[in-house]
Amino acid sequence: MRAVVFDMADPEFPASLAVIPEPELPGPSWARVEVTTGGICGSDLHLFAHNTGPSPTLASIGTFPFVLGHETAGRVVEAGANSSVAVGTRVVIDPCIPCLPRGIDPPCANCARGWTSSCLNLDSRIVSSGRSLGYTMDLGGGWADSVLAHDSMLHPMPDAIEDRGASLYEPVSIACHGLMRATPIDGEPVLIVGAGIIGLASLAALRGLLPRCPVTVLARHRHQGEAALACGADHVVYSDPDNGHWEELASLSGARVVGRKRHQMLMGGFPYVIEAVGSAGAVTEALRAVAHRGSVLLLGAAGISEVDLTPIWYKEAALIGSIDHTVDAHSAPGLAGAPDRHSVDRALDVLAAGLLPHGAVVTHEFGLEDYREAIGTAIDRNASHAIKVVFRP
Repeated sequence: MRAVVFDMADPEFPASLAVIPEPELPGPSWARVEVTTGGICGSDLHLFAHNTGPSPTLASIGTFPFVLGHETAGRVVEAGANSSVAVGTRVVIDPCIPCLPRGIDPPCANCARGWTSSCLNLDSRIVSSGRSLGYTMDLGGGWADSVLAHDSMLHPMPDAIEDRGASLYEPVSIACHGLMRATPIDGEPVLIVGAGIIGLASLAALRGLLPRCPVTVLARHRHQGEAALACGADHVVYSDPDNGHWEELASLSGARVVGRKRHQMLMGGFPYVIEAVGSAGAVTEALRAVAHRGSVLLLGAAGISEVDLTPIWYKEAALIGSIDHTVDAHSAPGLAGAPDRHSVDRALDVLAAGLLPHGAVVTHEFGLEDYREAIGTAIDRNASHAIKVVFRP
């Protein structure tokens, strides 16, 4: 089968389109999924354009080379004897490979708690080393003709979701899980720093889970701001190189601006801020925009970078990290009475409700053979006006 492999074989470009052997099902609870849509994620782009700071602490949790693509939707074409999903079913895949798919019993302490996104065995060589699909070699991936997934990783897709926008479940699930980790009070203002796909997915998740929260989006590019308005943002503020956006943010949040030039901060601010970029500047802006004793949720996958931590102690703010997908408990503050539910299934509800319209968000489609152009388009968002770029194998 065809697959885009991160192999660094070409010194000019670190990935190659290769023909690799189609893997066998690892066991009776596994299925083969023919990929219909594979999304390009910002974390994928970190491999090609280092704009968020490196994360060397994760370097050992993986394998090399590896098949790319962890935002994967498709159709089951082969199912093991113990699979609960029938051949022909349209599915999306939770890319995490925790203890259960690996056949590790008893599971690690975190999986036993239900924290599968925090599995302690993600570097295990059982099945395939690597924390998730898109970073392994033996299972295929979303940037390939097909991929293998354990029954526990498969989520049937509602008919209301079209194939073109199906891979959007993954960033929306990330946002849903993050919001369940630390939930804003429904009705209180939220600021999203960044209007790329994670920012827009966070907006959609808020609209689905906490519809009374007024949401302001801080966007860098005009086309991103227009997409945010199409997805239901109450306000869009555009980043100003001369820092004029701080006065607009202050007006919207009832705060005032302190500091000078590039070191401005809101005195007051937004009780809940989502950082959806991952750059040092975006993390610093999120911290400077949060209200006293407010919360900043990091979804942008920031690595080693220079960030102003002053607001954390000065404002007594909480900084919350979140990654990937899992079943989130009903006890999340702000969602009392909500049932325990997997973040991927919450995300599918958001997409089925039309809260992240693919017409406004999926801007480019490519075949696997055009992988270099696809990646270049996703990286150069200012010139291409790309928001979400997808492969349609």
